[in-house]
Amino acid sequence: MTTDSSDSGNELGGSSVDVSRRTFLAAQSAVAAGSVVGLGAGTAAGKSEEMIQNTVSIDTSEQADQEVPDTLFGRLHEFYGDATIYPTAYSLHVKNPTFYRTVDTWAEDWAEDMGAFISVERDDVLPFPWQQVGGDDVRFEHRTDGEQVAGGQVQDEGVGYPRITVDGGNRGGIHQKTVLPDFRTLEYNLGLSVRGSVDAVRVSITTLDGETLASTDVPVSEEWTRHEPTLELSEASGDKHNGPLGLIEHEHVPYGEYAVEFTADADGHFDIDFIEFAAADAIEGPQTGAPFNPTTIQLLQDQHNTWLKWPGGNVTSQYNWEDGIGPLAERTPRFNHAWGGIQPNYFGTAEYLDLCALADQTPEITVGWHDNAAEWAAEREILPEDAANWVAYVNGSTDTEYGARRADHGYDDPWNVEHWGVGNEVWGSWQFGHTPDPSEYATGSNDRIGFETYSRAMREVDDSISIIASGWDPAEAEHNETPWNETLFDELDDDLLDGVNIHRYQWGLDSIDAVKSWKDEHDADNIDYNEVMVMAATQLGNQLEGVAAMATEHGQDDCYINLSELGIFPQVDTEQAAPYPGPETMPGGAYVAGALNALIRLSDSVRWAAQTWVPVVMGPTSETPLRPDGIVTRLYATLFKGDDTWYSVGVSSSGASRDLPNTGPRVNPAEDMPYVDGAAMQNGDDDLAVFVINRNLRTSSDVTVEVGEDYAGHAVEVVKLGPASSERPLPHSFRKSYEAPSNATVKQMTTSVGDDGTMTVELEPAGVARLYVSADPDTVKSVGDHGAWGGMTYPDIQLQTLAGGDGLPRDPNGDGLLTDVNGDGDVDIADVRALLWNRTHPAVTDQPALFDFDDDGTVTVDDVLALLRDIY
Repeated sequence: MTTDSSDSGNELGGSSVDVSRRTFLAAQSAVAAGSVVGLGAGTAAGKSEEMIQNTVSIDTSEQADQEVPDTLFGRLHEFYGDATIYPTAYSLHVKNPTFYRTVDTWAEDWAEDMGAFISVERDDVLPFPWQQVGGDDVRFEHRTDGEQVAGGQVQDEGVGYPRITVDGGNRGGIHQKTVLPDFRTLEYNLGLSVRGSVDAVRVSITTLDGETLASTDVPVSEEWTRHEPTLELSEASGDKHNGPLGLIEHEHVPYGEYAVEFTADADGHFDIDFIEFAAADAIEGPQTGAPFNPTTIQLLQDQHNTWLKWPGGNVTSQYNWEDGIGPLAERTPRFNHAWGGIQPNYFGTAEYLDLCALADQTPEITVGWHDNAAEWAAEREILPEDAANWVAYVNGSTDTEYGARRADHGYDDPWNVEHWGVGNEVWGSWQFGHTPDPSEYATGSNDRIGFETYSRAMREVDDSISIIASGWDPAEAEHNETPWNETLFDELDDDLLDGVNIHRYQWGLDSIDAVKSWKDEHDADNIDYNEVMVMAATQLGNQLEGVAAMATEHGQDDCYINLSELGIFPQVDTEQAAPYPGPETMPGGAYVAGALNALIRLSDSVRWAAQTWVPVVMGPTSETPLRPDGIVTRLYATLFKGDDTWYSVGVSSSGASRDLPNTGPRVNPAEDMPYVDGAAMQNGDDDLAVFVINRNLRTSSDVTVEVGEDYAGHAVEVVKLGPASSERPLPHSFRKSYEAPSNATVKQMTTSVGDDGTMTVELEPAGVARLYVSADPDTVKSVGDHGAWGGMTYPDIQLQTLAGGDGLPRDPNGDGLLTDVNGDGDVDIADVRALLWNRTHPAVTDQPALFDFDDDGTVTVDDVLALLRDIY
């Protein structure tokens, strides 16, 4: 048996990779929601801070029938009303670009969630969040006379356009506060349609105080005229946007705060409509020409996210797909009754599929189950024929009505989307079209049309697609005494049902008082509570295994599970300043690792999974990929970037443990659950990948990993993710700013399996390790990717894709050198060639410190050779 690899191993590059030293700084989420968990009878030993002992045993003779799918690494892609689609995916830096003044009662009901980039009051005249520029001599109208350029029609007739009338030689117009990616580019492309009696309208980017930073004039005539000016800032404004979702004070994201302004300073009037406002470095969609956020595309690829669920989520039940097709000017905006804000529908079916193509994502489209819409929402009703028409638009030939319609929109070839779903959380009272009756959802009733009718109609259009139904978290369903999943399996024909869509949110108990009572009942503290929350990921695996067994018992032999929304957002005892184990923290990362371990072990039945907010996108309200859950996910997903096929093998865990008591609907009582959890996979070359997690939040575990004598003496690459703090119990730290992300560290090292087929690794509290054991005893195989995001660009440094490159040069290990020269996510011989070809390029010679691999202050052929030596 080898000694602890943290002592005996050789750390790559001579030092650990500290996540807190990432050069590029990104946005961190701070969404907190309720959850509570706690401790059982066997807790006294767990409260000690002395090191514990655990063993993880691998049995390669036990192998799953199906390979571990790379579709375990997906993300929900839903319009939340803030910036999750615009500009995080689609580069649109204004809200409400087609001037929809929503119903007053809706705006009042959603006053706190109307989706402005920067908080403003709703104007008395202008559609939110547009604001007036000018004094008493400027008049404002919101005209709904049908003469608008864009926006279609909605039932409440709120779509229109502003008319601004200026008298007395004053200046007047409209503006909107916004955020721009000035860390990435200073150039922005606008689009606007204007008409009127003034000679010109000035288009400006200003500070929030109104100081003009860039401007140009566009001519105005009596007829609507389209203009597409470009504005370039001389420098970034310096006013950084505050906090993702505005929840963390002084948490600045890289985006700068600005305003976009349209004004005239001569007597007369002008009308304005149909605004576009995109970063000039946006990546143009290959089919749509839509402007996509380049950092999001690069992140989806870098983090190896493999699929995107769209349009939701709760939005699904109110999404009319025909609102988002055809020319932008003809698309109808809608109010988002699920999350607030105006959905302009610039990002529709074609744009979603274009994004998937650009970022190498498999699409999955969810159709709403909403056949009983109220009169006010009639345009949002979704019937089986609507679902079938959507399939025809996406997959049908041009000989069909909707395939021809797609071709009329410029897309002759079908997209051939295979994966579809019907309904989202249809058992939930918050969902449009919901029902508490699983039979009504499955096969219908006198009042409702069931899933089976939707599935049959969609398959009549394309019998090659797979369609999954809206299942229910088995723990919640049991708690509510509702045989939801069993009813679906029992009543639906297996040729109509391909799988079920399950969501798991680790909310825990539902109030602070419930948490307090739980702690009193179990003689527990806040750390006990959080340990149970984190360890409940193991129960999730057991519960999903039960769903799979239930499907088989009912003859649904080929039915698979899609865990399409996963998150840990627990309610804690905030009155006691209890630590929060959300995904921003190391305990939250350990929860995600536990869930991924469970999914690997269940690869024969769980074929798809997605984390709700896993940080693989970049926008002004996005989470930084340096979050522990982002690092953990990449630690796993990286193994699936190549051509290897992996199969889950047998794993058992023993040693120090704790009890889990009854802790709400998602945590059932369990005795002696080991603190350390493991999963393992073997590829066709017999390489072995082992993942181990320490869920003890007070102390480290000395983990013996038994891989078997067949691997005795074989080399092992070890990557350990651990907390940056040495304080115990573990502080559940957030990063305090983007300038000092400091709650996690990553260490990458090599060791070997002992002669007895074992090795030992020390795991700190909430620590996660990936062990890659080479099948060749004489070869050290390195995955090369330690999970920590290397960043995309650098403050005050202008990067560009070099000749022959796939993307921006990047620093994958945080040492300040751009070793991934060609920006393809790997460091290999292709980067040596790229540096050789581009060593005289201004992007290299003007910033030699980034490419100075021989540390002599210049970039020459010697640096090419130094990079080659570093790699090989």
